[in-house]
Order: sequence, then structure tokens, then C-alpha cells
Amino acid sequence: MQPVHDGVLSNLWSEMEGEKGDIVLRSEQYGMWTIPSLTMDVNEQQEHETDKGHVVAGARLVNHLSNRIADTMFPHDRPFFTLKLTPEARMNLEKEMGEDDAGEFARVVRTSTAKIEEVGMRLMQMTEYRPSAVMALKHMIVTGNAVMKRMKSGRRIVYGVRNFMVRRTIDGVLRECLLLDTKKFGNLDKAVRDKMHETRPDYKDDQDIALYSHYKVQDSGRWAFQQAADNVMLDGKRFYTATDLPILDLTWSLARGENYGRGLVEDNAIAFHNLDVLTAALIDLLAAMADIKFLVRPGSVLDVDYLNKSARGTYHTGEEGDITVPEIGKRGEVQIMMEAINTWERHLSQAFLLNSASTRDAERVTAEEIRLNARELESAYGGLYSKLAASWQQRESEWAIKQVNVMAELGKEIGKMFEVIVVTGLESLSREGQLDALRLAIADLQMLQTVPDEFRASINPLLFASFVFTNRGVRLQDFMYSPTEMAQNQKAAQQQQQAAMDGQAQANVSEEAGKQAVQQS
Repeated sequence: MQPVHDGVLSNLWSEMEGEKGDIVLRSEQYGMWTIPSLTMDVNEQQEHETDKGHVVAGARLVNHLSNRIADTMFPHDRPFFTLKLTPEARMNLEKEMGEDDAGEFARVVRTSTAKIEEVGMRLMQMTEYRPSAVMALKHMIVTGNAVMKRMKSGRRIVYGVRNFMVRRTIDGVLRECLLLDTKKFGNLDKAVRDKMHETRPDYKDDQDIALYSHYKVQDSGRWAFQQAADNVMLDGKRFYTATDLPILDLTWSLARGENYGRGLVEDNAIAFHNLDVLTAALIDLLAAMADIKFLVRPGSVLDVDYLNKSARGTYHTGEEGDITVPEIGKRGEVQIMMEAINTWERHLSQAFLLNSASTRDAERVTAEEIRLNARELESAYGGLYSKLAASWQQRESEWAIKQVNVMAELGKEIGKMFEVIVVTGLESLSREGQLDALRLAIADLQMLQTVPDEFRASINPLLFASFVFTNRGVRLQDFMYSPTEMAQNQKAAQQQQQAAMDGQAQANVSEEAGKQAVQQS
């Protein structure tokens, strides 16, 4: 079917907006419960204060969880990725060089890869990256969707669900993305202004211009990029590889066949709705109870107007009971409503991990804390961390490594032997499991001490250690000296022993000479 946009990006925006459904409307409601500014139009935010719902803890829940996930994914003091030999490369090295020499080679290359990782992290500018990551997570939690765009300076900006359109394959792979920015005509580049003046010479500097950025994957696998200002197509069509693509689409959870994801707030919409309604009703009831009125007994001689104007402590003619305060009698209802509100708040606190142990705000956060957070995120949200590691961290780490140019640093042939691995989440859990296996293997070695001496003398310690390590799933070869290192150690030990013997002989000669000198004197 012929598309209705005819290549005009503003028409394409309208066409894709029709495919969007009610996600913006739903997102506005979710924003009202949590952080309204996430789902409001930029111009609306500038004109007046955002309208808010009655969920007092909504913003705190979103801010807490987004910062916690960011702390887990992007630690302060260590890279979240590493360069590692591929399993195929390691097998080939062991076949060609032997296990011992291959292990030694891998340790030497590891020094170079550590420097590459450090440079890659510096290129990502993590100090500026982390606030953008937190903002993207807020959008994902509230609306289920976010798009991060990498600027030429390396900084990232985040687009909310109002300001982008996407199309995906049935299995959720992105194939088209359209971004919308609003800029003043006077802030556009001169070349862009000149191009637009060719179509309409009456543009004013303070006039708002819709800037569309369109990315679409081609049959070749490359991404084509075009821009348009209002209805004017701009020059400079470009192409990107999957690694160089400057946009990163993120979803909290994505159902099969859908273009847009769903967030954690939508998953808990019933709790948020009930809490919002109950809190609003409680506020109205408390307002009515706080609006105190006084009743004056009919036939009382009190002058109400004179009484209101009189000073404190003055005397007036009257009887007890002339003035009474009506009792509304809603204290029981207030108590029931407060208990219900507390119940829903506890439910949301558990859903957003507010009550569980959080990562400390410190210069050095232990790897164990990060692993525990990753494990909890993974179990609480049904594979969320696995999804983010594959769709977010992997993409960013591959881009960072590409900027370093691994082929030039390690050599073209050696560079092909490595792959980029995310190490802050599930990979860290895997490493922790390996460390636990090593602890158990070392503890099992102590069993040899319990063997009677007459039997222990006939047991080969290396064969025993190999049996223990193999059954614990640990490679003993990774911890043993290579033949070259063994020869060097033996040579060093012989030289040290010879030096000790020479020193002792010299000491004996000096001592004998001292004795003879004493006898002669």
C-alpha cells in the first residue's frame, strides 16, 4: 500500500501518530501519579505549573528505583564492560600454544585490554552520562518507553513518549524511529535557515520550528538518516552501522507485536488508582472536619457580633451551653481510609523495592552490593536486568570500544579474538559463582591433611588438586606456573641458594681471619 506521507516527515509523523493508540493519554495519567513533567509537552511546562495527582509517594518511588538501577548498571568506580577472549579464540590458542603458554599469553594481553576499557569509559563521560541514564529510566518506569540520542559532543539527551515514534518487527526489533524537536528559527544553523527561506522568506527568529529526525533500517542492514524542518527536507542524508547508530530505544517490557512498551507504573495501575482516589477523598473529608462551625443556643443573650470582635480574656453575659461545636462523627471513616492508604503504599513500596536494602551513596560501592542489586532486579522484574544488559549496556559498551579502535591497539588479528562482555550484572553473578567454587575447592584441599601419614605419602598432591578443582568446575591450570615460569623460578632459587652459600663461605673466611688476628695479637 502506498504510504500517505509521500516522503514528507511531518506527514509521516501524523501517520505514525495514528498508529500510536492511546499510549500518550495513558502515560499522562501515569505521570500524574508520579512525575507529571515526564509526560507533559515542553511548552505546557514553561507556561504553568504541572498538575499533580494525590499519590504523595509517587515521585519518591520512581526516583528511588531509577537511581538504584542506574547504580547497578553504571558503577562509579569501575568499567561496566570488559574485553574477553572468545571461547573459540581460547580453544585455538590452547591447541597452537598449549594450555600453559595460552594462559600466559592471555594474562599479558589482559594488561592491554584493561587500558582500552579505561579509555572507553573516559570517552563515555560517565559523569555526564549517568544523569541521562537516570532520566531514561524514569521514562521507562512511568511510560515504559524512552529514546536516548548521542550528540556529536558525546552527551546524551532523552526523548519521552510524546516526542518520538517507532515501528518494530513482530519480535520487537526496531526498524524505524522518528524524533521531534522544537527549536526557534533563529537558533537553527545558518545553512538550515537559508534552505527554509528558499521555501518561505517570512520566517521570524522567534518562530517555533518542528525539527524531525528520521532513522530507518535498510535491506543492507545500514540505517539511513534524514532531517526536515517543518516541511522542508534538509540536505545531508547519512548512513550508520548498527554500532554507530546514535539512537538507543529502550523499553521496560515489550509485548509481542507491539511498537511501544509498558512501564512498571502501568503494571501497578490499580494500586496507584486506589491510592489516588482514597487520598483525594481523605483530603476532602479532613477539610470538611477542619472547617469548624459554632452553634449558638436559641434565646441566648449573647451578642455574637460583639463576641467575635471582642478581645481575648474579656467577660460576657451568658450561660454554659450557649455556644457548642457540632460533631461530624467521621473519625471511624478517617481511620479506615488511612489504614487502606497505608496498605496500598506498602504494596507500592514493595513493588518499587523501596523497603529493601539499597546501594550506599559512597565513593566506593562494593561489588557484592552491585551483585545483590542485580540479583534482586532480575528476580523482581522477570528478567529486566538481562534485557537492559543486552539492549542498553551492550550497545553502549560496543560503541565505546569502537571509539578506542581495538584493532589498532591490539593488532588486527588479535583484535578479532576478543568480544565485549558486560560485567556489572549477571556476569558479575556468574563470576561470584566461580569465586564460590574456588573457595570450596581450596577448602576441599584441606581434606588431604586428614589422611593418615602412611597413605598421604603415596598420594600425588597435584593429581589430588586436579581432581578437586575439576569436580568444583575450576581450571587448575589458570593458577599454575607455566613451564617457562617454573624454569625461571628454579633458576632463581638456585641462584639464591648459591648466593647464600657464597655468603656463608665469605662469613666463615672472615670469622677465621678474625680469630687468627686475635691469636697473633
